[in-house]
Amino acid sequence: GTSSQRKDNVSNSRNQISMTSITGGVGTTFYMAPEQEQSRMGRSKNRDGSYDNKADIFSLGVLLFEMFNLRPLGTTYMERADTLSVLRGEYRGTQGGVPLPCIFDEDGGIIGDWKQAAEYRFPEQFRRDVPESAQKLILWCLHLEPRHRPSAKTILGSGLLPRKVELEAKYLHEVLQTLSNPQSSSSYQQVVARLFEKPTPASVLTTYDNEVALKSSKIDTHGLLSKSLLAIKGSHWANHSMSDSAPMSPTAIIAASSALGRARNVAAISGGGKEGLAGAPQHASTILAMSAAASAALGNTENVLGYDSRVMEWLTFRMGDIFRSHGAAPYQAPLLRPKDVTDEVDVANRPVEMLDRRGNVFTLNCDLTANFARAVSRGGAATSNVKRYDFGKVYIDSDAGLHPRELHEASFDIIQDEQSLSAQLLEAETIFVLCQVMSLLAPNEEQVLDVPPLSIKSPIWFLRLTHTRLSDALLDFCYVPATEKIRQNCLSLMTSVTACSPIDLINQRRHSGKHRRKAKQSKASKIELLDVCLEAAMEEGLPKRSAKRLKTFIGGGALPYPADISKAIDTVHDSARKLYNMDINSSGGKDDAKRLSKTCFAEVLRCINLLRQLIQALTSLGVVTAANTKKGTSATTHPTNISMPAYMSLDLGLRQKRNHFVGRLFFQALLLRDDFDRQTDGNVSTRRVAEGGRYDDLVRHFRPPGNFGSIVTDRYTAARVPDCIGLVFFMNKLIERKYVDIIENEVVELKSTKNVSYIESVRRGIGQPLLDEIQPVQVIVISENGLDHATCSERAIIASHLWRSGVRAEYLAQTSVMLSLLRHFSLQDWSSSVERVSKVAAILNIPYVVVMQPHLFKLKGVVKLRQTTIDLPSGPLFNNSSDELVHISMLASVILDRLGDSNEHDNTKKELLHQASNEGSNDISAIQNKFDFNCLYVDSDQYYDGESKLSTDKWKQVKKVMRTSSQNVIDQLYNVMDATCGPTTPILALDLQFRVVRDVGSSLIFEGIGSLNNARLADEYPQHKKIFRNLMYCLDALVRKYESKGNGSAPIDQELSVVLYSIPCEKYDIVSISFGN
Repeated sequence: GTSSQRKDNVSNSRNQISMTSITGGVGTTFYMAPEQEQSRMGRSKNRDGSYDNKADIFSLGVLLFEMFNLRPLGTTYMERADTLSVLRGEYRGTQGGVPLPCIFDEDGGIIGDWKQAAEYRFPEQFRRDVPESAQKLILWCLHLEPRHRPSAKTILGSGLLPRKVELEAKYLHEVLQTLSNPQSSSSYQQVVARLFEKPTPASVLTTYDNEVALKSSKIDTHGLLSKSLLAIKGSHWANHSMSDSAPMSPTAIIAASSALGRARNVAAISGGGKEGLAGAPQHASTILAMSAAASAALGNTENVLGYDSRVMEWLTFRMGDIFRSHGAAPYQAPLLRPKDVTDEVDVANRPVEMLDRRGNVFTLNCDLTANFARAVSRGGAATSNVKRYDFGKVYIDSDAGLHPRELHEASFDIIQDEQSLSAQLLEAETIFVLCQVMSLLAPNEEQVLDVPPLSIKSPIWFLRLTHTRLSDALLDFCYVPATEKIRQNCLSLMTSVTACSPIDLINQRRHSGKHRRKAKQSKASKIELLDVCLEAAMEEGLPKRSAKRLKTFIGGGALPYPADISKAIDTVHDSARKLYNMDINSSGGKDDAKRLSKTCFAEVLRCINLLRQLIQALTSLGVVTAANTKKGTSATTHPTNISMPAYMSLDLGLRQKRNHFVGRLFFQALLLRDDFDRQTDGNVSTRRVAEGGRYDDLVRHFRPPGNFGSIVTDRYTAARVPDCIGLVFFMNKLIERKYVDIIENEVVELKSTKNVSYIESVRRGIGQPLLDEIQPVQVIVISENGLDHATCSERAIIASHLWRSGVRAEYLAQTSVMLSLLRHFSLQDWSSSVERVSKVAAILNIPYVVVMQPHLFKLKGVVKLRQTTIDLPSGPLFNNSSDELVHISMLASVILDRLGDSNEHDNTKKELLHQASNEGSNDISAIQNKFDFNCLYVDSDQYYDGESKLSTDKWKQVKKVMRTSSQNVIDQLYNVMDATCGPTTPILALDLQFRVVRDVGSSLIFEGIGSLNNARLADEYPQHKKIFRNLMYCLDALVRKYESKGNGSAPIDQELSVVLYSIPCEKYDIVSISFGN
């Protein structure tokens, strides 16, 4: 075994070591390489007895062994000699006469069993204590063959050398001390400069803002999007497919799929294609899905993945109106501020820290309050009387070290230093603003929760508030130690036991036997919870005396506290007085304890008085909760621009994690589901949408010392810290509520649409909030082929005329307006028909479509204007009427006039033409007055003329096609006037592609009517044989009718001009047909 081998080798070493080769036992012989020893003894393999620098490497190995060996090599000379001899491998390097193999290659790579070599050369304790990298390096340096030892350069590049900071804790401490004191040394500036000069690794460039987690999860994003598309597909778009040529990021695809998921009811709504909108709801859904994808790809991923940015814009504008109505002005605080101890309070939401080139650490806005408070603290009189509001992004550090989380917040602040003014009035105004903003979350149709005697109008929310100094005084009153962990446990206990929950509100206000029993059960469970929590707190270090006083204080009153906050305050007052009387009347109480009790009770009374003043101020401003509403009062009597809270809950344990709103009032607004009363298990879901309170202490913390607030610089002065009241809204949570309402109420609203128009029901079914109020643009400019590429420049010219007049117009297929996830199979761009674009525009609340036809626009400067919807008392109705011609110079004024007066959306074409240029009006009127067009419709069943009398649904469609075709031909004949057409030119509307119409026209010109029955057309277009046959019958009837008007005396050679109109392509061809002899 190894141990017996070690004994034999040690014995041999003692017999064979020459005492003459050792300089007094402490000389250099043990550090000499074997080749040096052999050279001195005359046994060197080199002829001249020389050796190279590899001998120094061997010596380095011995030195490293001694440096790493923290224990003495032995108490006697022989013990040290044994250890070093074994290390050198002079007698343990062979086993039965066979040398140990080389365990390293020339680059330091391990090719053998280094652990076995270490077992033979190193003591057992050394192998346990020394890092493996150091053991490998020593073995490599101590190889018996010089050619297998590394060079100094190889060692430095091998990675086996430990870094200095890993070896020497003192050196690391010196580095940290230098970095923490920038003024002490220029080394600090050098270190920071090197940090900024360091190139960004490719891995960071790739993954910093990329969806690594999504890609690593191997989610089939394309399959997810395809399934979502199929879910809303319906039966009206078999000629479309999703484009794979332009891939999207995984986040964008998931956002698009989520938007399509919200539109899951579209297929059911639009299945019948009511009002001629077949397929349009699905197209509108894919447009909104593409907008959601763009929003998510650009960073809007909080709460609602890929929410429409226009919803945020609408909410911001409406909230800004509320803030401005209170006289607030928009002031933005600085983006950065130096890192402070207050930034380390909320570990879960750490601010983003940044390092500048001077080595100073700053933090980005983690909320809209801290940086503003710092600015107020340094502004003096300039910032002591301010009402301000702000909308902005806040940044939270990412746990994964990737891009920070970006959240949208809104802030409303009142800064006032007038001492005679009641601060509680300012606090009440802030809560009044909160009530106004909450009214923006009201659903489209008013919803009221009736739980007699309560009547609560949606949105249903409640306010929980506290006075932080009141809670601190109560904890002092109960002798709770000032340890943070113990106090936090006690505050959590107060929230769990005393705060009134929404279910407690129902049980307290409803006086039936069932709810009374539930109220008693709730109190019993609270008392039981109090005992359990106090036992747990005592295990965490809460003194038994403190636990007893807490139980006396909390358990002596109503549990939970009443939903009427005035009664809840009275409960706190009575419980505190009971505890105070117990201390004062105690005969064995010490004077110090009584003085402490008196001081704490006085502070409790002061804070309670401030809360009562706040409630009184709220009542004077008209803020009344549903819990305090008189019996028989309906919720609908409140104004629509303010939403009253269901109740106010006094929560003594409520604290803000960041401790910005601390020292005085703090409150939070929590949203409830409209059906929260059905959740009887007590687990009611809430959504915190806003919080606010006083941050005077934060301003005082940021205030610099010295002559602050005065122009006097030669002596110390100080200014009073003003009253600072703030209110912060979490915009992402508000938007989430708008989307959640759409999803939860979608089915309910769709079932109750008796008095709602079809377009309104489609808008609700799409799952996009505020479609009735948000207009992407007012006008979309298209051509005959929709948003095609060929006419883009002409459409841009038309849009520029509208832009100059302040009309919001779009001429491109872009994500925020009219870019769909789908394309036509046969088209390479975003081309579409005028009808399809108009239908989608009607659903997306785009009121007007301008159609540009190149020949009309270039020669006469005339475009077609189409109003997408007609406003009726029952809601918007899709406009099926024909287009109207408007000169480009009058287009903007016509649209603005109609947008300015909603009662005139059905203006006649005559009124439009009157506002256009006189020249254009006269020319158009001339066409209409001169020509009397008779339109006939030809399909595969038969042909129809104006004299047909049918009472079927198809006849309604036929008349619509005939009317639309006539109008389109009138518009397109604007340039040709009467050069080719007579006063009674018939129009034949054909359900054929224009290229087929041109071929048919050529056959009629050269071969006559009979050509429609020949084999060439039938062979080339077999699917249209029936239409050709009916067209032949129609033309034959027209010729006979034309001849009959001439009393049968038709000339030998006569021509009849007809207009062949292609319905799908909206183009025409004029054909002259010869008949007679």
